[in-house]
Amino acid sequence: MSGQDVAVAEPADPPDLARPVRGYGRVLAKVAAFGAVVCAVVLLRDKLPAPAEVWELVTGANPLWLAAAVAAEAASMRAFATLLRHLLVVGGTHLSLPRAMAVTYARNAVSSSLPGGQILSVAYTTRQFRRLGAPPAVIAATLVLTSVFSTMTFLALGVVALLAEPATRPTAMWVFAGAGSVLALGVVFLPERHHRPSEHGPRLTAMLDAVRAARSALTLTRRDRLVLPALALLNWLLDIACLAAVCAATGVSVGAHTVLLGYVAAKAAGVLALLPGGLGVTEIGMAATFAGAGLALPAAAAVVAIYRLISYWAVLIVGWGAWLVLNVSGPAERREPRPSR
Repeated sequence: MSGQDVAVAEPADPPDLARPVRGYGRVLAKVAAFGAVVCAVVLLRDKLPAPAEVWELVTGANPLWLAAAVAAEAASMRAFATLLRHLLVVGGTHLSLPRAMAVTYARNAVSSSLPGGQILSVAYTTRQFRRLGAPPAVIAATLVLTSVFSTMTFLALGVVALLAEPATRPTAMWVFAGAGSVLALGVVFLPERHHRPSEHGPRLTAMLDAVRAARSALTLTRRDRLVLPALALLNWLLDIACLAAVCAATGVSVGAHTVLLGYVAAKAAGVLALLPGGLGVTEIGMAATFAGAGLALPAAAAVVAIYRLISYWAVLIVGWGAWLVLNVSGPAERREPRPSR
């Protein structure tokens, strides 16, 4: 989500490395997630908090902490916009930070509120970058590398969350140890086979080819290799800081490891949601994690409600506003592309 002239597929549909499995597997996963939500609601219907209790906690939230949560979410979006801008600049395309932020908010609105939003978001971002005069190879590389950095840093956060939470640490350690052992045994004892990679995993091969093409389209310095993943990680950490600030605003006392696990669990569950933006599954996943950590259901519901109001609904409103501005303003920043570094 950045180049020399290389043979790259048209950037309207570069692979989304964070996208869940396609086809029947994806449909089954969504159906299973929906079934889990229904079962949770049915089983917990007698334990659900009274709306009045949740409302009292929401309206009694500390305004200073709420302001901190809003600031953290805005900074999270700015970090992602900076990541996009940095990659485009590396590819020789000028993009100011305000316009990068507008594109970031708008693409998020498209992705989070429309059916097939991930694909539409890629097409929308591609069109915006073309209006700036970015070459196709640079656009494709920018989209691919942004997805790579975001996915890898989120997976790293997931590992930290599982190991930091006392309830999940033993299981996670056994799973990681078992996976490492199987991989080591496979490397040592499996006979060498001379099959082409595409015969074993065409999707994996396509993704690796896309990453190689992206790396060829950009000349990343040592500083770039540090700054880009740092920006991707900062994007996640600031979003988590928003959730932590919401907990503080409602007077909820939970450990940092619980906040991290609740966040990771909600985001991971959100990719299986039937509705755009992870609606339903994200909320229940986060609330269930907090309730499992001993938090009262009214407090958990209040935290989730406020966090989603800030991180989803408010960002969505700003995003569609940015979409209108970008579609009215036109290609205001198009300049002659600069040579790649």
